[in-house]
Amino acid sequence: MQNINYIISLNSLPGFVKTCPRCKSEFFENSGCFRVNANGKKLDIWLICRCAHCKSIWNMSVYERINRIALDETEYFAYLSNDKNLVLRHVFDPAFLQKNHAVLDLEHIGLSINAAPPDDSGAVVSIQCEYPLPISAERMIASVLRVSLSRVRRMQESQLLTFAGNLRKTKTGRGFCFVLSDGWQMKNPL
Repeated sequence: MQNINYIISLNSLPGFVKTCPRCKSEFFENSGCFRVNANGKKLDIWLICRCAHCKSIWNMSVYERINRIALDETEYFAYLSNDKNLVLRHVFDPAFLQKNHAVLDLEHIGLSINAAPPDDSGAVVSIQCEYPLPISAERMIASVLRVSLSRVRRMQESQLLTFAGNLRKTKTGRGFCFVLSDGWQMKNPL
């Protein structure tokens, strides 16, 4: 049995599902830019999003009225330079999303998988992600193996795929492992 490691990375910044008050469209694009506003010694920092339809702006609050010296200098300059890693850290932070009443658009997250699906022999498959992805393990396995969700369910029912936990309820997070049996591609579970 072979060991296979997959690294999952993002191709693009995830957007948000939110109704635009102006045009009633339900999708906001992530600009990847922060707006930093100084008022004396206090800072306001927002992540800027734009309606996909009418381009109206939605500022997601990162910090409100925070003292400038409370921020680490490296972090402060990361906000000023629109650091992509900092944007993604906030986007996948559940507390940040809750504070801004935001919902990630999971249907359009562009994922990049570093290798092709494993061959037909048995394998212990490890999936690692750069950021804690709120995508079900079932969907991630289907993406990695390039099969349908129903095929993943049938593979688990027929024990061609072994996963500790509930495939639908377990989130990908930063990663997980599963086991494929020999002949997983050839056998067509009913």
